[in-house]
Amino acid sequence: MSKGPTSDYWYSDVIEEIREMAKYGRPIRIFRRGVRKYRILDNIGFGINETRLTGNEKGKASLTSSIGGIEVSAPIYLADMSFGALAGVPNVVEAELADELMLISGTGEGGLHPEVARHKRIFVQWASARFGVDINTLMAGMGVVIKIGQGAKPGIGGHLPASKVTQVISQVRRIPIGIDALSPAPHHDIYSIEDLKQRIDALKEATGKPVFVKVAATNYIPYIAAGIARMGADGIIIDGHGAGTGATPLVVRDNIGIPIELAVASADKMLREEGLRDRVTLIAAGRISTADDAAKLMALGADAVSLGTALLISMGCDMARTCHRGNCPAGITSKLVDGTIIVDHDFAFKSSRNFLTAFMEELRLILDSLGIDDVRKLVGRRDLLQGRCLDEVTAKVLGINETHCDSINENIINPGNVWTPDYSIYATQLVRTGDVVIVSMGSTGPPEVEPPKRLIDWLRFDGAQVTKPAIDPYREDIDVSTTLAEGRLWLSMPVIIRPPRTWDRELIREAKFVARANSVMVDLEGMDIVDNKHLMRVMWDTYIEKLGALVITNPQQVMPGVNVPTYVRITEAGEVSNAVNALARKNNWFDGVIIDINDDYPEAHLVRLDVELRRRGIRDNVDLLIHMPNIRSSGDIIKLVALGADAVIISGFVERALHGYSGIEDFRLRFMKFLIGVKREIAQLLGAAGIYSLQSVVGNRELLRALSGRVRDMLMVKLAGEDVLYR
Repeated sequence: MSKGPTSDYWYSDVIEEIREMAKYGRPIRIFRRGVRKYRILDNIGFGINETRLTGNEKGKASLTSSIGGIEVSAPIYLADMSFGALAGVPNVVEAELADELMLISGTGEGGLHPEVARHKRIFVQWASARFGVDINTLMAGMGVVIKIGQGAKPGIGGHLPASKVTQVISQVRRIPIGIDALSPAPHHDIYSIEDLKQRIDALKEATGKPVFVKVAATNYIPYIAAGIARMGADGIIIDGHGAGTGATPLVVRDNIGIPIELAVASADKMLREEGLRDRVTLIAAGRISTADDAAKLMALGADAVSLGTALLISMGCDMARTCHRGNCPAGITSKLVDGTIIVDHDFAFKSSRNFLTAFMEELRLILDSLGIDDVRKLVGRRDLLQGRCLDEVTAKVLGINETHCDSINENIINPGNVWTPDYSIYATQLVRTGDVVIVSMGSTGPPEVEPPKRLIDWLRFDGAQVTKPAIDPYREDIDVSTTLAEGRLWLSMPVIIRPPRTWDRELIREAKFVARANSVMVDLEGMDIVDNKHLMRVMWDTYIEKLGALVITNPQQVMPGVNVPTYVRITEAGEVSNAVNALARKNNWFDGVIIDINDDYPEAHLVRLDVELRRRGIRDNVDLLIHMPNIRSSGDIIKLVALGADAVIISGFVERALHGYSGIEDFRLRFMKFLIGVKREIAQLLGAAGIYSLQSVVGNRELLRALSGRVRDMLMVKLAGEDVLYR
């Protein structure tokens, strides 16, 4: 299908260009002008206009570099991709390319393919599950990578779906056939930075080889990088948001992690300030598709870049995004059973070698144009970079000069339908499985790909890496419950259901039953409550006995004799101050506010209320609930909780997920599965952040990072890579 830059990062033009390089092995163009409006790296350049090439140009600059003390012909690390996630042939081809082109190839965590083990220039991965790892595995190749995290799933372990755990994968990984291979979220012998040092020292002692540490780019990446360097690692691989993978939860992929450009710039700066920069090789990974990306990331501080998805595209990947199912049409990520299509070895090798040859030639030509004769002299040369339409805070984190433009103050959201094909499928999968929805490859979410339609689209949640251990929701209990009205209402998760107005009496009756069964609330203001069953789980605008909560619209209204939790719904921005004053005067009976403001920035009103109530010292006695019709995932819910909500009212999400039911029994089953799935995904997100209880999240904006200086100020959330307290 034809895809544009707002539907997939690896859109049609990118794929076609990589294929052309793979076919002919010739450079195409340099100093490409970025087309993704909200991708920061696309808005950085060297101040030189795009140059189209004939394909016959030959650069003169030296690309010779070093990765962990090992000489390489170019600053390129071929990404860690496991056997099992890939179908074997791509793993072998990658190892062959490293040997022939004098690069380094990572093996991933799936154990060693026998053919890969015969090659010299590989780095073997030491991941949390230790699949297929023994001393013989560690002694293969030239180095070891301790994998703490990866950009597509920060804070959780690797995942190979059961359908792909076939006989040969079972043997290599030493696990049972046909069972999900779920790596633990943390290494169970690495719970601190000091534990990491013990592992680094032990692996160096055992192998005598350089040891790298791979981490996802998350909130505290500057401190994490400094800690890893102090612990004696030879290198750090930072995997940015949007990096590819064979399988990952969608809510983790789209909501956790920060862009590689902000991560590299802030990590490089911290390492230099601490006098640690010369101790480690810094490798940038995630969404690197061109030599221009590589050059810009090196100027921001990376010593080398990692190529993964681009390399697979050069072998024939057409971005069908079915890696987790094992039915890859290109034979790149196919499951290994009889009759499966597997990519041809000779085709994959020749094509990917051509691509790398063209990629390296473009990098040489970029260096020549910049007047740099050695690629190592490009590292950290921020003075060569210019920002285009970047805000001041972002430019400061990057350490570059920003250039102003007319569009910098335009609307930062693009109101419209949030139900993209990816999220429509996600909602359907949630009600079919009642479980965390698994997808593959890198994020297509906002703001870098899909245009942001809400302020929360500019936010990322934290992922635990090294300095605190992640928590595994598959193996440990995580409390996602919340209490409202000072303990009078208990919810199993921070979710309140608002049914669509189109639901009839029978569906409303079922909604009340499902809410009671799952210990959540159902908001029926302005609707018929049908009967007096399950009232303890109902919010309504008329007081009756045994009602769960009363909803009123006038904060000045006095309700004598009411003995149920009471909330005022505010629908206009001008009502926020009145609500605060009313809460301050009457908080002995008045339990909280429902923010139901239908403007572009309801999240900002939530933060304003949370901050003001804390300033007045009454926040602990008041609940903040928020309704946004365009909430579409569990990730949205947890971001709103971190911004200050005690619970989130969902409506459009419910309507989209439950459409197409075949009867009342099917409706009830879908509704049950929907809520179970949402609860499991919330637990997944908390575990990835290393949090045992939802109560640690409410109003904890330190768990969030903004990807825009303007959103930073509107929501009082630090910019990704920013290492100071928000002021």
